[in-house]
Amino acid sequence: MAMSNKTDPTKASEWIARLAEEPDNNDLRQVHDAWLTASAENRADWEETLQVWQLLDMTVPVHGAEWAHRVREITPQQERISPVGKRPRASMSAGMVSSEGRGRGSWRKVGLVGGAVAAFVALALMVVLPGLLDRFEADFTTVTGEMRVIDLPDGSVVHLGPESAVAFDFDEGRHITLINGEAFFDVKPDKDRPFVVTTQQTRTTVLGTAFNVRSDAAGVDVAVEHGHVRVDGSGVTVPRELHAGDAVHVMADGRTVTRKMSPALVAPWRNGQLIAKDHAFADMIEIVDRYHSGWVVVTDDGLAQTSLTGFYDLTDPLAALQAMADAQGAGIRQVSPWLVLISPK
Repeated sequence: MAMSNKTDPTKASEWIARLAEEPDNNDLRQVHDAWLTASAENRADWEETLQVWQLLDMTVPVHGAEWAHRVREITPQQERISPVGKRPRASMSAGMVSSEGRGRGSWRKVGLVGGAVAAFVALALMVVLPGLLDRFEADFTTVTGEMRVIDLPDGSVVHLGPESAVAFDFDEGRHITLINGEAFFDVKPDKDRPFVVTTQQTRTTVLGTAFNVRSDAAGVDVAVEHGHVRVDGSGVTVPRELHAGDAVHVMADGRTVTRKMSPALVAPWRNGQLIAKDHAFADMIEIVDRYHSGWVVVTDDGLAQTSLTGFYDLTDPLAALQAMADAQGAGIRQVSPWLVLISPK
């Protein structure tokens, strides 16, 4: 079969789709093999993407196992190169950490867009003011695209995601408040001092474990990498006990939805990845927007609530938004450097 006139893919996720379309195209396979041998980054990207696709039970090219073996032949000692790079590391003893940037709150940018100046002013106030309030309450904050690694006095470690804010109270226990955003907690065991993470809706209690918490307008998500946690609180109708690979979504009305996942897929944002499996399109757009220096608006409520599954690169937010829109058959338009609209075609 001859090569088509399509542009050759440049990323592993693009290769997955292309090879699935043309599994018996030998010319395409040769081009893909050349892409693999061209750089260590390409090989690592391909191997990691294949693993993610398999974990998600998604369709992979029929020759995927063959190419995975080819990668190991080329680079027997290859280590995955993190696309995010080195994160700033801070200690709680350093006190308040402030960063310049948007520092937006958790307002979800979904709905119909108006063109009036008054609407734009209201938009700005809704976005900016919550972020300013977060900074007054927080011990540590991050801005758009920023991640921090925070060492706590008890030896635990917090990975703080973009546009997030946390406050700590270690005077009479181990209490953390996730004011906004997302954080991954690697907790040092201490049976006499439970480690408690609270949001506006939930309280997550552990003795020693590693887990992720995200709090935004859509609710609260808790996922466990290893160990055991209990999720309850004023916003939880039925308390939940979670173990490795368990995840729970707590809705604004207190209802909970639990699911199983591979522990390896907990908090992939630490490596610059977003993995969605049957998640609301608007919720995933909100996550990507934490890495994008501007506002992203989904203009149609029906589109906002559609289900999205895929693997996206958070280190290139615009490309991720484009890929997500393409997956839903939607169009994307960058109105200015600060505003992106996503609409049905």
